[in-house]
Amino acid sequence: MMQIYRKPPQALPAESAFFRLPGALLMILDDDWIIQMMSESWRDVLGMGQDTLRWRRFPDLLHPLDRVDVTDRLATIGDVLTTVRFSCRCRKADGHYVGLAWSVSHDPDQGLFYAAAHETGIHLSHHEARLPEVFVDGLTGLPNRGLFLDRVSHAMQRAARRKDLSFAVIHCGVDRFSVINHSLGNRIGDLLLIEVANLLRRTTRPTDMVARLGGDEFGILLEDIRDATSPVRVIKRLQDHLVVPFRLHEHEVFSSLSSGITLSGEPYAEADIMLRDANMAMGRAKGQGGGGYVLFDRGMHETALRRLDLELDLRRALERDQFEAYYQPIVRVADRRLIGFEALVRWNHPERGLISPADFIPLAEESGLIVHIGRWMLHQACAQMRAWQLAFPRRPALTVSVNLSARQLLHPDILPEIRRTLRQTGLSARHLKLEITESAMMEDAERAIELLETLKRTRLKLMLDDFGTGYSSLSYLHRLPIDVLKVDRSFVMHMHERSEDRSFVETIVNLAQKLGRPVVCEGVELPEQEALLRELGVEYAQGYLYSRPVTAAQAQMLIIEDAARFARKRRG
Repeated sequence: MMQIYRKPPQALPAESAFFRLPGALLMILDDDWIIQMMSESWRDVLGMGQDTLRWRRFPDLLHPLDRVDVTDRLATIGDVLTTVRFSCRCRKADGHYVGLAWSVSHDPDQGLFYAAAHETGIHLSHHEARLPEVFVDGLTGLPNRGLFLDRVSHAMQRAARRKDLSFAVIHCGVDRFSVINHSLGNRIGDLLLIEVANLLRRTTRPTDMVARLGGDEFGILLEDIRDATSPVRVIKRLQDHLVVPFRLHEHEVFSSLSSGITLSGEPYAEADIMLRDANMAMGRAKGQGGGGYVLFDRGMHETALRRLDLELDLRRALERDQFEAYYQPIVRVADRRLIGFEALVRWNHPERGLISPADFIPLAEESGLIVHIGRWMLHQACAQMRAWQLAFPRRPALTVSVNLSARQLLHPDILPEIRRTLRQTGLSARHLKLEITESAMMEDAERAIELLETLKRTRLKLMLDDFGTGYSSLSYLHRLPIDVLKVDRSFVMHMHERSEDRSFVETIVNLAQKLGRPVVCEGVELPEQEALLRELGVEYAQGYLYSRPVTAAQAQMLIIEDAARFARKRRG
């Protein structure tokens, strides 16, 4: 238990006994926040005793980043607000800080101006004087997940007794935090988390609870709200503050929060389930691009269960050989000559049939299974291309391009794995192209550039896939050892109708030509699109105009038909 008395009462006959109990963290402060009396347990927590602490100002013990916030919160106690809750970090004798959660209340009936008790519902034993540290995050000074769930549980119990009470749980996460951490370092990442914690404190009411749930995720408990618009207003206030960048030493960092909301009107039996659903809604908000919020509904839980079933099936699919390599032709725009294939993975589910990559690739990325699928796909594509070379020795050599995901690109074994695959299949490196998306590049650009330069020395070709959909590639493009640019289908599919799309493709083609790099345009479906690409000087294309992705047997027929067609041209 922890108590603060802003004015020392005339007599403390009952409470004074607590000052000698192990684990009882009590203080008496005067109007100027000078320590008048403190319990013996503070000696264990701070490493300082009565003689050292008495007559010192309480704010002097706090972390510099917490002082203003704590003082402001305590100053709000009055006729309207009778209780405030906050957390702060107190300086220990060894220079480190310990985080403590407080609840400060006004109790005029007892003759005490302010008393505070830590409402965790947990009883401290004599040997647990340091237990409060377990419930407070050491970096931000906020309550942690355990204490937050305890408070949510108390709110649920109150709402069960009083049907007129409503509350909300908000689960929020810092968007692109891993990128900031990787780019600027852990120290800047920690400073950002501290600044976000302070922002959450300032933006919420003193009666609300803010906690750090772990990593870059925070929880907010809003008690005694009117309706579902209350948490939305809180989130919008946060978004308004996030328009201005955080100043972290020599860096200015822009950040945003994605938030998920759950309301007490739902029939929740456990606090953990309510937080889980808020987390699920936050995940949906991140998936929509970040910086927004989503209110949880039951359909999300059903979707999550279906995804879980799909993930279990996905794990079994590798063991049961349910994946199949499909191949989509890449042609030369000038004469439609077949010059290679892009290898694409397909999943033949025994009950659901052929599952679209759009449904299982993101799931494979999240679960880490994409590394195993990508390894299988690389070997399959290389082996198949080598088989075609042996079957058609007189035909000009084709190439096969294989997609590398962000997880594969940054995997420590990717380079020896590629070399081993080429050696085992007998395929020459110059007949293999690796496709890397802009988003995969930007996960860790410096490391990716270093790896690509190493891969380039093996003589294989590198393609930048989905060009134009990323956000930072132009700043790195001149440094990338990329051989080919692939223009995303979203810019090609309407270029015959929209002048702005045609201008965008033309700009990319001009840029690529100045850099001496050919262009492949994806998603070509109409002769009008092909004609425009030919007019712009685009070298290569792929899309339904030429062929859908097909099985290896069907792709072999395309090779035979292409050879026959050009043999006829030579004769004619």
